Amino acid sequence: MEPLIKTIVEKATKKGGYYSIDYREGDEYQKITNDISLLCNQKSTDEYVGISNLDESVVRIYDADKESRGWIYWIAYNDATDRLSDYSTGLEDFINIKEVYEKWEDSYYRL
Repeated sequence: MEPLIKTIVEKATKKGGYYSIDYREGDEYQKITNDISLLCNQKSTDEYVGISNLDESVVRIYDADKESRGWIYWIAYNDATDRLSDYSTGLEDFINIKEVYEKWEDSYYRL
């Protein structure tokens, strides 16, 4: 099963959007890109890719014109339990984030 953060961000990039990663408010970690491979660990051989290298991060989502559409506050501590902690309401309009994460969670619990 794909990581939740990948599922969410990929929905934005499939609409022509982009994302960036901040470590702390204003501390840029990943410049604006639409390259999903830079987002997080996605294969068993990956180590410390993107947000998987950070305990807390803010993933900013942009539309095709690179205008901000919202943010996701992500927590990924050492217990291997990544969490969507909070998100801005602008993502409801852009990618229907609540529906995306609820569908992902339903699939996860059915494993």
